[in-house]
Amino acid sequence: MQHAPENGSLGLEASIIDIAQDHLFMHLSSTGILDNLAFKGGTALRKLFAGAAGRFSTDLDFSVRDVGEEMDAVVNLLVESIKGVQAGPFHFGIRERRGKPYIVIDSNLGPVKTLTCKLDVNPPPFLHVDRRSWVDLPIHTHYEQALPTLNVIQIEENIAEKIARMNRVAPARDVYDLVWIMQNRRRLGRELDLDLIRQLSVLKIWVDNNGLQTMNHSWNVAHEPQPFDVNRWLKVRRAQDFDDENIGLLACPPPDLDDLAASLSAEYSFLSALTKEERTLAACNGKDRKLLLHHLDNLTNSQLKLGDCW
Repeated sequence: MQHAPENGSLGLEASIIDIAQDHLFMHLSSTGILDNLAFKGGTALRKLFAGAAGRFSTDLDFSVRDVGEEMDAVVNLLVESIKGVQAGPFHFGIRERRGKPYIVIDSNLGPVKTLTCKLDVNPPPFLHVDRRSWVDLPIHTHYEQALPTLNVIQIEENIAEKIARMNRVAPARDVYDLVWIMQNRRRLGRELDLDLIRQLSVLKIWVDNNGLQTMNHSWNVAHEPQPFDVNRWLKVRRAQDFDDENIGLLACPPPDLDDLAASLSAEYSFLSALTKEERTLAACNGKDRKLLLHHLDNLTNSQLKLGDCW
């Protein structure tokens, strides 16, 4: 398959999932469910920003678009919109594993008939969403219909979510994405707001440690959260510090993890320029919730306002 990287069966499977996801998006666009969601994560980065220059990402990550949307209702509509769908050469279903939904993809493409990808829907983004079209790929010329324009979380917020996750764990895929973004800023279509990225990172790490609620949504405390120690975050890691062994099969050419780690520390040195109040929030003390809410209310393009969350 021309779309697949020449690096083994996992790369082939990832490319089939990538194409299947395109067909699923074309179907979901016709149902209207995508109006209530915002695309995010590594797959959004590949499809809407990086194109062939990005790594393959097999998960589909969304946020509910608006604070006013009831999350359970949106998730149920999304799941029902996927079950039993035939789109192009692909048949889709839903399977639960440890309480989380996975999309089951059946086709006659490749040596493995049935593939799966994780489906994750999260509470709304802190900021109002953007709209973005797909980066053109040669494979798209073989599709019978156009790919839809999608709601997508702002790129600064996507970056901040990856920074927050790397404050707890060390996925090589996030390192790859974070470095790619900074080294390919011209592809993004506008300048990155580094101050906004830093501020969002601090706020999301605080929420990972303490949680946040609105009338319709709950951001739960993350697994094994930690305060935001910028020096620890920026410390140059080594290849053995990362927990994703398959990154070399999902990116072409395969990255050198030691080089990625060095680039990550250099590209994100701006995180060290915390303001006084950001340093307070970085300690992730629950008594500073009022200060957190003040910062959420004052974010540029914020959709979380004082009185709406606690």
